[in-house]
Amino acid sequence: MSTLYGSGDAVCRWHNQVQSHHTQSIAAQQHFDPSQDFWEGVAEQFRDDPFRRGDPLLDKLEQEFLDCRTLVDIGGGAGRLALPLALSRKKVTVADSSKSMLEELRKSCDEANIQNVEPVFTLWEEAVVQVHEGALCSHVTYGIEDIEKFLINANRYASKHVVIVAFMKSPQAHLGILWEAVHGEKRVHLPGVPELMDVLWQMGLTPELSVLDHLGPHVYKSDEDALHDLRKRLYVNQGTEKDEKLITALQTNLKSTKEGLELANSDGRISCIMSWDN
Repeated sequence: MSTLYGSGDAVCRWHNQVQSHHTQSIAAQQHFDPSQDFWEGVAEQFRDDPFRRGDPLLDKLEQEFLDCRTLVDIGGGAGRLALPLALSRKKVTVADSSKSMLEELRKSCDEANIQNVEPVFTLWEEAVVQVHEGALCSHVTYGIEDIEKFLINANRYASKHVVIVAFMKSPQAHLGILWEAVHGEKRVHLPGVPELMDVLWQMGLTPELSVLDHLGPHVYKSDEDALHDLRKRLYVNQGTEKDEKLITALQTNLKSTKEGLELANSDGRISCIMSWDN
């Protein structure tokens, strides 16, 4: 077990690591607004076809929640997973703290005529919802400071089964080289699966861990698309000195391929599933 973020228990180490990451992120922003919806303006990108087939994650989740007629999707956003799962269930609740994400969820429900999905605007650590048979949490845990309270609530509102989907490493770990080039400091990354497993074990939970997929590299359609995305992820304002550093760094960190512009160090991401019965 790592002691980089303190020699205390797993929950303490998780909290310290996430807090250090957030502190660094806030310091990098010129005009930090804690009330700002991070997903505003990009939430539409997280919509997907509720009737799609051949999605490996969806197929796995259908198996995991085979005996669950109701689900709560924690941080379910625009419903990329909640909507297709709702097609074969009595009810799905999507709890999310982003109003823009929930607005996209409502649009998708209307367009697909899916009427058994309930959006709930809330921080999950503070959520009060009805008990469901299953709880899903996909790519949300990384930045949660009070991870123990978050997981306690997941257990509280799932009577049968809990599933967490997460990357082995933080989803933005591959941006460490760019962060250092732009901000001149080593990036503090968010925790991933190993740290989360430590927390779960400490809480007396013994989840089953399996690897779902090894993802390919992140590919952009153009230099403009790459800059637009990476400016937001790295907190860089257009036309600044740091923007010039980012543009320079991308000259050696974007490689032209048949698919588009491949971002260096973004391949080999490992997606995992952790699940347990209640």
